[in-house]
Amino acid sequence: MSISSASVVARETSSFDVAEIDDVAAGYGQTEVLRGVTLKLRTSEIFVLMGPNGSGKTTLIRLILGLMKPLRGEVRLHGGDGHSPLGRAIRLVPQDVALYPFMTARENCIAFAKSGGASWREAGKLADRALELTDCTDLSARQVGQLSGGFRRRANIAAALVGEPRLLVLDEPTVGVDADAKAAIGRSLQGLKERGLSILIVTHDFDDADALADRAAFLFHGLIVQEGAPRDLLESAFGARKRVEIVLWTPPNPVQRERLRLWGATPTRDTVWVTYQDLDGGDSAFLSELRLHRFNVKELKIREPGLGALYAWLSSQQP
Repeated sequence: MSISSASVVARETSSFDVAEIDDVAAGYGQTEVLRGVTLKLRTSEIFVLMGPNGSGKTTLIRLILGLMKPLRGEVRLHGGDGHSPLGRAIRLVPQDVALYPFMTARENCIAFAKSGGASWREAGKLADRALELTDCTDLSARQVGQLSGGFRRRANIAAALVGEPRLLVLDEPTVGVDADAKAAIGRSLQGLKERGLSILIVTHDFDDADALADRAAFLFHGLIVQEGAPRDLLESAFGARKRVEIVLWTPPNPVQRERLRLWGATPTRDTVWVTYQDLDGGDSAFLSELRLHRFNVKELKIREPGLGALYAWLSSQQP
């Protein structure tokens, strides 16, 4: 099918859906990267997209940003200015910090606002507001190159906010930062969501996904294989089962390995195996079962399964 048969369309503002990807296929040359992808991005919502490298995540971002056209299907971006999808109401926060290191955080934000056509006065107001929303005001006068990794990433988000977007797309927003910085970035994103922003996060960080996602999708080989609210996805996949991590003092012998496989356990290391069990009898009953089969148990770690567990299970199902 020719490119002319597909489209990226700007439409009147929707009170709910900000972007719709409808049965979209896309690729490069003769290579089709996305195949029949359908998604909706909504106001006041954080949508998290996960998938392995090469699954099509970057291509999907390029489609949403209007940097390429689908081979078939349609990308509908609501609230456009009639000339380009969403006008200036969509912004990308790239994985690599895209700021001038010898300028202050505030100067960077002003520069981005000016490049978008704001006057000096408007640019200053937009910069101050964006830095406030990302909790960077106290460090706004410091050169970006002198900021910690976490503050650089928050300033990077602030620079995107000066465009006053309705949709914010973030590529690995917390890569390379510590737990405190990740939590601060998460608080900023939650605050932006509460102010009505639609947020799309592309990440491999499952802790972030668990903490932030209102909805999540998993992309494998150009196809969305699961999409929905995390609670619904996890209940469908695991029911009442818990994630059980079995830590052994010594690697299991062949008979024990076969027993672990019968329990559906998979190894993460020679001495660490993970399974999902309905522990009606409690952890002590399962521990007794392990001892019955002469496992030399060092520790049993039990928790609710998260999106990382679902990702691992879906990965194991792929051809």
